Amino acid sequence: MNRTTDHQSEISAYLENLRRAIDGLSVPDLLRVAELVERTHLDGRVVYTCGNGGSAATASHLAVDLAKGARASGAPPLRTVSLVDHVAALTAWANDVGYDAVFSGQLEGLAEPGDLLLAISTSGNSPNVLAALRCARGLGLRTAGLLGAGGGRAAELCDAWVAAPAARIEEQEDIHMTVAHLLTRCLRNTVRARAVAPLGAPAERHR
Repeated sequence: MNRTTDHQSEISAYLENLRRAIDGLSVPDLLRVAELVERTHLDGRVVYTCGNGGSAATASHLAVDLAKGARASGAPPLRTVSLVDHVAALTAWANDVGYDAVFSGQLEGLAEPGDLLLAISTSGNSPNVLAALRCARGLGLRTAGLLGAGGGRAAELCDAWVAAPAARIEEQEDIHMTVAHLLTRCLRNTVRARAVAPLGAPAERHR
């Protein structure tokens, strides 16, 4: 077997699958999720993110992008909390209650009505993600999801969700990261439109 040829075949197939998945991405569904993020910002509320494994990395990445990458002078920043990054809290809930409660347990002490939980799951069936979505709904939060091709049970618990229309987890995670960047760009455009002063503008001197 020619290993180089084998790698080229794998790379070509992966990229082709990814192109098809991007072409199949529902822009209307993505816009509905973006509208929830923007509404949360407009209301001065908080976006919480969560996920497992690769989706945890995306949840963390999305939280920092929304908080830092969508800022503009003259407009308040979006407040975001990644529920995957507090290791002490994660291990405490996992050890004392169970892994299913690692996100919902944190939400119960932090979230308020009008906040948004943005859950990321390729299967849509992760027990701790489902528990977080149920908890969020019970607390009066809005709910959104970046999910796999079928949505899973999480789809029923989301006010809006966008599917990654790919067969394999790696490609789904790539799509979710693309969606995360698109959500950030959409929010950035909205925040800049609402800004009352250009970035870095000096304060007016008293006369």
